[in-house]
Amino acid sequence: MLKSYSSVQSTIARTLILWLLSNLGGTLLLGIGFALTHRLNDSTIAVAAGLLAAIITLPLVPLAMPFFAVLGKICAAWPRRSMALVGVLLFFLLANEVLHLLLPFATFFGLLEMSFPYLVAGVLTVLWLYSPGGQTSTAALLTKKRTGRTGHMRLSE
Repeated sequence: MLKSYSSVQSTIARTLILWLLSNLGGTLLLGIGFALTHRLNDSTIAVAAGLLAAIITLPLVPLAMPFFAVLGKICAAWPRRSMALVGVLLFFLLANEVLHLLLPFATFFGLLEMSFPYLVAGVLTVLWLYSPGGQTSTAALLTKKRTGRTGHMRLSE
């Protein structure tokens, strides 16, 4: 029971880290793209797009738990990195479709041009999170204990 709770906690933490880093990285990449190809003042569009991407994708984050549960039963032999990459791709397409429905004047490929940096940032985040270094840092984040003023671990924790 404790192991499954730890697994759920780890998946939630990694999903939130993935959401945060893919939104920040995608906004940064989009801003750099706007700054290089357009006027520097147009890079504020990237910030607005990043805020919109964060708002649209945050409600999709709770879908990660049932997605990984179902995918884990269907493709039990797959490594977690492969499952996470499939998840990023599917959730990216789902978020693009939601955005396409919310903005009916935009074409799907026009949205894809604006959202592609978020896919790149998401894939890079998955590759980092499920690398040995990323697994070590997220495991350390989850198991980190608070210390008291004296530097000793409190017995109540």
